Amino acid sequence: MTVLDPPTPPADPDTGADPVDAPPPPTGDEGHPSWFASLARFSVARRKGVLLAWLAVVVLAAPLALGLSGALSGAGWEAQGSTAQEVRDELRRDFPALGAESAVVVYRQEAPLADDPAGLRALVADLQGAPGAAQVADPLALPPEAGLLAPDGRTALVPVALEGGVDADLPESAGALIDHVADLDLPEGTQAEVTGEWPVWSDFNETNEEALHLAELVSGIPTIILLLIAFGSAVAAGLPLLLALAGIAVGFAVLNLLTGITPMSVWSMNFSMMIGLAVGIDYSLFIVSRYREEREDGLDTADAMAATLSSSGKAVFLSALTVVLSLAAVLVVPVMVFRAMAIGMMLSVTATAIASLTLLPAVLAALGDRVLVRKGHEDPDRAAEGRWARWTGLALRRPGATLAVGLVLLLTLAAPALGLRLGMPGARVVDEGRSSRDGYELLVESFGPGAAAPLFVTVPAADAEQVVGIAQGDGGVADARIVAEPAESGRTVVRVTPTTAVDDQATSDLVERLRDEVGAAVPAALVGGPAAQNHDLTGVLLGRAPLAVALIMVVAFGLLLLVFRSLTVALSSIVLNLISVGASFGFAAIVFQHGIGAGLIGIDHQGFVDAWAPLFFFALLFGLSMDYQLFLLAAIRERYDATGDTAVAIREGIARTGRPITNAALIMIVVFVAFGVTGPIPPTELGVTLAVAVMLDATVVRMMLVPSLMGLLGERNWWLPGWLDRRLPRVRFDH
Repeated sequence: MTVLDPPTPPADPDTGADPVDAPPPPTGDEGHPSWFASLARFSVARRKGVLLAWLAVVVLAAPLALGLSGALSGAGWEAQGSTAQEVRDELRRDFPALGAESAVVVYRQEAPLADDPAGLRALVADLQGAPGAAQVADPLALPPEAGLLAPDGRTALVPVALEGGVDADLPESAGALIDHVADLDLPEGTQAEVTGEWPVWSDFNETNEEALHLAELVSGIPTIILLLIAFGSAVAAGLPLLLALAGIAVGFAVLNLLTGITPMSVWSMNFSMMIGLAVGIDYSLFIVSRYREEREDGLDTADAMAATLSSSGKAVFLSALTVVLSLAAVLVVPVMVFRAMAIGMMLSVTATAIASLTLLPAVLAALGDRVLVRKGHEDPDRAAEGRWARWTGLALRRPGATLAVGLVLLLTLAAPALGLRLGMPGARVVDEGRSSRDGYELLVESFGPGAAAPLFVTVPAADAEQVVGIAQGDGGVADARIVAEPAESGRTVVRVTPTTAVDDQATSDLVERLRDEVGAAVPAALVGGPAAQNHDLTGVLLGRAPLAVALIMVVAFGLLLLVFRSLTVALSSIVLNLISVGASFGFAAIVFQHGIGAGLIGIDHQGFVDAWAPLFFFALLFGLSMDYQLFLLAAIRERYDATGDTAVAIREGIARTGRPITNAALIMIVVFVAFGVTGPIPPTELGVTLAVAVMLDATVVRMMLVPSLMGLLGERNWWLPGWLDRRLPRVRFDH
């Protein structure tokens, strides 16, 4: 890259510093200012305009961001185009009176219902016209074959069809019904709870929102303390939070607008908040730390910011691009929830990155010297460089041993991932004390575990008895019967009650067997229901995961090759990230599948890892791992371009980034843990696993594997075939 010597700039108007001995500002390949340097100078020169523009954007976004929760859907877990989805659509269209998606009020009393039915009659009468209720079935008025009276004689099920014809309305109607039943003045010795698919989603959504607010409180104070330690200045410490909140507000607002086009899952809110806060703090830490270094080296505000964005800013841009593209690979999965979560996180990361490259430079310029280290105090990042250089020197002196120890640690932790068992959660995903969870426990205790989520087989009426016979002959079936009159289509419905719960692997195996056996005898029969939905969802996730993983790795490899112009760096980075992700998967299997340590984070392990987790783990972990890898390799490449010595570049690059990466990792861990331990099991899986992954990435990978492997490779780190060298554009991280 050719660099022209510009004329000496005037003294900085903010500080009066004389920049006569300062190095020239970053430039592009032809001697013109680089795009990032130009953006930095624009933000500094027009700081007031940039600040006012961002203020206007955030003010306009605030109402939409605050109203996001009410616009999101609790549904969307169906695999689009699956057999289970086809059955659900048919039940809604042709058999609405069946109540396949009805909420169920589970009623229990001490006296036998046959002797004292007054309490149940009063409940049924009260539910007529209750908020959220469209139609109520009286279990006492229906024949015993309906299966609404339990064998214990004291428990009854009251099916309640919910108001609302679309998935987005049903959780809200279920919530209204739950509140109504909770306010009933029931006789002593009686209990009534509301459960079913949509009540579970209603309680889960409410728990999720409460967890979101609690996580903000739990993570707030530790994050502020760590930022104060990292920067040594209250003013500088507040910048990452300002940046993250601005980015999250914009991301939430855009997500709200998207709900007017397509349904968006409530899950997108927690995860986009968690990721937005984490990367916002990450990006600002690297930019502010580098800016302070440049100012301490004698550059004025504009030149320091130009140098900062041409190095750390460029790394922020590439990091955000990697995370966004990794998450974009999740869009190949035809499930609304996953697409909504991915889109929500992509929006937060994009908005936060834009704020990092525009809002943050303007704020830093407006604050002037107040963001710098106070006179008489040593810059903590500079002070830590010696310690990091010494550690790196130890790793470089015995690179083989250091690499072996690091690999043994990660591969040992990754080993349990080989036996990873996947599944989809049921009602126990909701905490005890919630109506849907307590109602579920009452239901399975009185009617059996499979009664909470029966299978529904839609079949030509003439073949229905044959389907019943096949189902009754299966050892995993407790009951099978025809439950609907033939529709105009000539089809009817067979309800099959499993002997096992909806989230049990045996139930998923039953779905597979019934589809094989019933399908062979009656090709027109379709097996659906909640357990079939879980089965199909798991299948589509496992089926699409290889494609998504391949896309993520190809994109990451291409970016690394383009940025660092080295096949060695690109390949080794991919391999190290795969090992790191494998170790995280192993941790997830240990805690969430086998239950080791689950009590320490306040959860009951499910015996499996949620089927959605591996794909999301991979996308997020790969993106976040690339985050630190890019910052670290950018610093090493910058020093290599300046010195031409790989060993020196490794020591100086790690020394320069060691403390900022560690501080960013600590804060990210706090955020992930807070969002994990305050919520239901699915967010806990993601949050705690991400926290462990970041810890491993910032310690074992960055402190042991990267320096030792690069030390062993030496000049081969920068190997690139000549034909590829001539075709790749050049990307430089300027000093």
